Amino acid sequence: MTKMTSIPPLDFADIDESLQALFQPTIDRLGYFGDFFRYGSHAPAVLSGFMGLSVALKQSIPDDVNETVALTVCTAMDFSYERIQHERLSEKLGFDRDWIAAMVGRPSSAAITPTQAAARELSIAMVDGRHDDARAAAERIAALENPGLAVALLFQATRFIQVCAIGRTLDMQLAAPSIFDSK
Repeated sequence: MTKMTSIPPLDFADIDESLQALFQPTIDRLGYFGDFFRYGSHAPAVLSGFMGLSVALKQSIPDDVNETVALTVCTAMDFSYERIQHERLSEKLGFDRDWIAAMVGRPSSAAITPTQAAARELSIAMVDGRHDDARAAAERIAALENPGLAVALLFQATRFIQVCAIGRTLDMQLAAPSIFDSK
């Protein structure tokens, strides 16, 4: 497949040192300098702000619910690059492969919590632009957990929508296979 853009991805050595320092923990976790950073580094101030939001959201959302949103949005938006990264992260976080399968719409017998189910509903409704349904799911999350988590998940769902939209527009590719294709 040919790239759909003439915007070149940057190499790690070519980006600002402040971005290198910002990205290093993520690169260490993933084991590579991914396309999202390689392309996003053309707008360092924007990407720095986006990363600040990412860190704040990660600190505000339990891992299981965060991965629920990530995997659900990336699957709904058919963006394998980010979905595969979050499949792999979910495994590193200790989540069962059957649970991950449920989050990406594969056959599964995994049980999910009411909060995870509401986060999935919120995510799919946001992707589909069904804001009344998203509001209802956010209200369930607020009742199950707290209003802060509900609002954080609204931000996180839209953050992953952004990642998927940007990635698909720039035709970002990931060399790593899905965890379901590798074993």
